[in-house]
Amino acid sequence: SAINLGAPILNGRPEPSFFPVMIGLIACVFSFILIFRKTKESFSGSDEKLKMKDMLGDIKPLLIMVSIFLYISVFSFVGYFLSSLLFVLSIIVIFSSMDSMIKKSIVSFVIVSLGYLVFEQVFGVRLPAFWE
Repeated sequence: SAINLGAPILNGRPEPSFFPVMIGLIACVFSFILIFRKTKESFSGSDEKLKMKDMLGDIKPLLIMVSIFLYISVFSFVGYFLSSLLFVLSIIVIFSSMDSMIKKSIVSFVIVSLGYLVFEQVFGVRLPAFWE
């Protein structure tokens, strides 16, 4: 979708597609690194403790994929703020735990607010809102 927004850089200036394209490329690089490490680890033979830890951690990628799918699915219907707030909060909970949810909600709110300010004020990109 970011590529459909146009060239990432035009006349020496970053365009709205610049950051999504860069984040996508960085995510791909890190994904390949993780796949390489995991493949190398599986061939080196791990003990029983590591296998149990891997089985428990195997659900995290699935939860992340479901979160991303839901985020993309509801983004245009409920708008940037609510969908992004729930997405960021779900990612934080997936990588940590359910304790201190108030603190995690505040952090999610701050992250989403900063994202809103960057896109709306700095780049001048209008983000979809729930009330529209």
